[in-house]
Amino acid sequence: MTERWTGVGDQTWRSLAERTANRIRLLQADLADEDAQTRRSIVADEIRAALEKIIPQDREKFLEALEERFPAWESEAFGRAQTAAPAASVSATDMAEFNDPGFLIRQLQKLAEQMSPDQRLKAATELERAGISTGGASGVSPEVMERIRAAVQVGPEAAIDLDRLVSVMSVMLEKVVSLNDIATKSWKQMSHGARGRTQSNLARLVGQYVSNNEQVGSLQISEELESFRRLTASLMLALSQTGQAAYQQMRRLHPEEIEGIIRNEPRSMMQSNEVRCWRKYKELAEAIDPASVEADILRVLAGFVNDWVSKQSR
Repeated sequence: MTERWTGVGDQTWRSLAERTANRIRLLQADLADEDAQTRRSIVADEIRAALEKIIPQDREKFLEALEERFPAWESEAFGRAQTAAPAASVSATDMAEFNDPGFLIRQLQKLAEQMSPDQRLKAATELERAGISTGGASGVSPEVMERIRAAVQVGPEAAIDLDRLVSVMSVMLEKVVSLNDIATKSWKQMSHGARGRTQSNLARLVGQYVSNNEQVGSLQISEELESFRRLTASLMLALSQTGQAAYQQMRRLHPEEIEGIIRNEPRSMMQSNEVRCWRKYKELAEAIDPASVEADILRVLAGFVNDWVSKQSR
């Protein structure tokens, strides 16, 4: 039965790494007259035997320690030896390394520094297909990337940095959700129960969609964003109607309006039309209530928003 090193501190796998390194050095000396394939096969057996004595969580640290004692394994000479070997014959050492996730991860980490953004994207996509995902922005389809390029106005030759893209999109999403809440609250205050959007579901729907909730699809997100766009645009356009709405409120104090009112009232022989108009003006001006004026203006603006949104929905 193989003895399993249970891992007390660093001493177990470090001691084993040192012993294994010494053992490999002795084997290299004893096998100096053997061919490279035989030497590599025996060394691989020695490494596998050592790995079987270590608990899985310590194996990667063991291999790293072993690599530190044999830096020549990664030298140019070692690379030439691998290249010179026939493609069909993979040594036992190669197989041991290729089957070790820790070794493969370390190699990918070394290569990642030299990879272009597009190469990183392709690698992330392949890992995603294999079921290896960290929850990041991997596996972006070409169609989505094309839409992103069009939205940010960059050509196909420009490399998209996914980290920067996600960073910018997270800020944009935060601002959109905040603006959506403000627009919804403003419409609720303006409409006073009129038909239309009175509550926002954007943040909740986006959260459910990106967390793979099967009950929320991309169509729902698109519809919610379109609703937000229409409401925000209509509120901005409604500002252009504020002056006209205010003018209609003040129109009641226009001289022609006042003259029309006193013509329909009983005429006094003791007062001239000018005096009667002035007294009517003062009466109407003193009756102006700021709250009612604001309510009337908001009513006009709400009507404009409803009409504009209805036209956009057709």
